[in-house]
Amino acid sequence: MRYNLKGTICADEDAPIYRWFGLAAVSPSDIRQALADNPAGEEFVLEINSGGGSVYAGFEMYSLLRGATVPTRAEVQSLAGSAASVVLAGADVAAASPVGQVMIHLPSTWTEGNQIVHRESVQMLEAVTGSIIAAYETKVKGKTSRDALRRMMDRETFLTAQEALDAGLLDEIIGADAGAPVNPMNVFNAVGGAPDIEKLRAAYREAHADGGTPPAPEEMDKPVSNWNTARARAIALAEAEMDLTELL
Repeated sequence: MRYNLKGTICADEDAPIYRWFGLAAVSPSDIRQALADNPAGEEFVLEINSGGGSVYAGFEMYSLLRGATVPTRAEVQSLAGSAASVVLAGADVAAASPVGQVMIHLPSTWTEGNQIVHRESVQMLEAVTGSIIAAYETKVKGKTSRDALRRMMDRETFLTAQEALDAGLLDEIIGADAGAPVNPMNVFNAVGGAPDIEKLRAAYREAHADGGTPPAPEEMDKPVSNWNTARARAIALAEAEMDLTELL
């Protein structure tokens, strides 16, 4: 069975919000359900096309793959970035297209408050960093040292498929002959960040202030709908606060 992890990795409670705005999102419950639906004994293949998202949602997905009762395989078709690279590390076999990339970097957060609150955030981020490195270390099996992994995270490193294979983050390159070199790709310095969920939440709440139930995803693009009117208003509200290129 194949399942596509596409778009933002998010918490279960945030997935309906992303989807209401027409944004691709995957939450831990989606992976949990996909594994439950996977036929007994059949390999579960996770196609990854994601720049990341919530690190804690990524940790849960990683743990689900590690604890799966069926063989698991992750295939990077485009990008496994940030939290998606942690999910990749949880699969029994990690593979990538010759044009696939893996991006690893330090976790980030927003903090507001006094110096004590900021110190708490720094401590939390260091703990999260340690957990991410633990996932990578388990995957690379000594091919890359802990210190080297931390240095790559410090400078936000994009790895080509061959580089990720050499580092031990991948087990194979799809379709590549054993030992055949893979041409290097241009590596970008940044990846498009996930939409700001706090702003989406605010617009979502505004649109749903009168109550009611959002439509099924397949109903959202129909031209005549009170809910589509509400959705359009919510997008307009969000647009006032953020560049819509972050959403579309």
